[in-house]
Amino acid sequence: MTSTLLQIAGGAVALGVAVFLADRVLLWMERRGWVYWRKRKGLSSIGMDFAQEITPGAQAAKHAMEQERVRKNVRPADEPPFRIDLDEGVVRVRRTDHGGQGR
Repeated sequence: MTSTLLQIAGGAVALGVAVFLADRVLLWMERRGWVYWRKRKGLSSIGMDFAQEITPGAQAAKHAMEQERVRKNVRPADEPPFRIDLDEGVVRVRRTDHGGQGR
């Protein structure tokens, strides 16, 4: 019984040491620019993208950031080619002249 407890405790300590050493190695690799581990802020990793796909709140935040990015890329002078008014039940489509072929 005592032998089993010592083996479990020794395994837990060995696992802790292995995780600590892996963390140190990854931090060293990050300083060299080989990987992004935990010191770089604002950069996503594969694990962070995976976590964002799972969490509903993160999905909403990601969707809002994508919408803001798209909104900023559209110049205010450019109107969208269509406008939908749900209150009136009307869809307005603006004609565009493609290649000098006006109708």
